[in-house]
Amino acid sequence: MHFKRFLDINGKESNQFIIFKNNKILYEPDLKTFLLESSYLDIDLETSLIIGIAESKNKIYAADISNCENDINIGYKSLVEFDVRHLLAISKPEDIVLMGRANQLLHWLRSNKYSGYSGELNKFDMKEESLVCPTTSTMIYPSIAPCVLAMVTKGDEILLARNNLFPEGLYSVLAGFVEVSESAEETVKREVLEEVSIKVKNLKYYGSQPWPFPSQLMLGFSCEYESGEIIIDEHEIAEANWYKYDNLPYVPPTSSLSGKLISSFVEDHS
Repeated sequence: MHFKRFLDINGKESNQFIIFKNNKILYEPDLKTFLLESSYLDIDLETSLIIGIAESKNKIYAADISNCENDINIGYKSLVEFDVRHLLAISKPEDIVLMGRANQLLHWLRSNKYSGYSGELNKFDMKEESLVCPTTSTMIYPSIAPCVLAMVTKGDEILLARNNLFPEGLYSVLAGFVEVSESAEETVKREVLEEVSIKVKNLKYYGSQPWPFPSQLMLGFSCEYESGEIIIDEHEIAEANWYKYDNLPYVPPTSSLSGKLISSFVEDHS
């Protein structure tokens, strides 16, 4: 599969679509796929937001049909609307990448319709695969926001927190966006201190994961407790506690980087 960005579309060709509607993704439960064949769909190209995201045997498009009132299904047994994050939890890594790319490029196209420099409609440059301001020739590429994950450990215990935006009962490692002129390591120390009043040491980079919902790149770190008592920032954190490796609450699945970090801690102590 070849990743690229393009806007041209021929409705007579055999294409594949990843379709979003009202922040949910259309899914065929019998075939267990979100990659839908154009011959089984009736998409209004005029009212939908569409962008090409990749080429394989067919061209693959992302489409947002939130403004479409008609049923687009003309060939599938059924199409259901799935919450994107729920679908991520049961999907393969390569499918997560494809869904994420579709979501991020739709967000890029939607949020950059007009130039921030001139107010005019941006154009698409096929060679650069970018949007271009027609007045200043400034090129606008998809933006990526780096975000750290901080797994804080103390012996055989791990610090897990429930963010105010999390579903009830879900706990994870701490997270935060990298600030301007800040390294990822500095972000880890700052975010942990701000969110739970703990100082950390011995930071180690674990790995990264694109999380384009809409545009994050997650950078995972492990670190060790140095000093302090847990005092939460109530604006962001509902609850935070130390948990022993063999007695954890409900945590994210290993399809996410946070889940992989937590799983690595458990494996190291089992």
